[in-house]
Amino acid sequence: MDEDIKLVKSVLNGNIDSFNIIVNKYETMILKFIYNILRDKEASEDISQEVFITVYNKLYMYNTSYKFSNWILQIARNKCIDYIRKYKRVYESNLDDIKEVASNEMSPEQTAEFKETKETVLNFIKELSETDRQIIILRYTQNLTFYDIGEILNISESAVKRRYYKLRDKFKENSKVKEKRWRV
Repeated sequence: MDEDIKLVKSVLNGNIDSFNIIVNKYETMILKFIYNILRDKEASEDISQEVFITVYNKLYMYNTSYKFSNWILQIARNKCIDYIRKYKRVYESNLDDIKEVASNEMSPEQTAEFKETKETVLNFIKELSETDRQIIILRYTQNLTFYDIGEILNISESAVKRRYYKLRDKFKENSKVKEKRWRV
């Protein structure tokens, strides 16, 4: 965090190279975050650029008592909301854009089980409200704490925890129902 504050101060003093360091440090994280919300590769790339333009233009507004990564993720979240409002929908994922995680070392049974589990998880996430989806995305793709997620989404840490654990229980319940159907 201290490194980020030094970079921000350096940019505010006119050092553009420090901003390039910030971009290089956070561009992958921001792109993944946006893609996980929109599921559109081109839109994600465009919005990522908009995020960094906004960060540069509003850097003077950054409050150093908060994590810089949370601040930039909050900007990315707001840009996604603006995009969704403008286009009135979230694009469905293009399966060609998603890299398969399954390794070549997995047996055919393991690969099939992995794909089935992945499909179940993606379908569950697709059905969630926007806030719940963002909680799951931030928790699992960015490995953020409940406190950090609450800061980004502008809700209390306890509300994030409550929603997260309710979602987790709901997912487990849905999984049990599907499992019972397969056994019959």
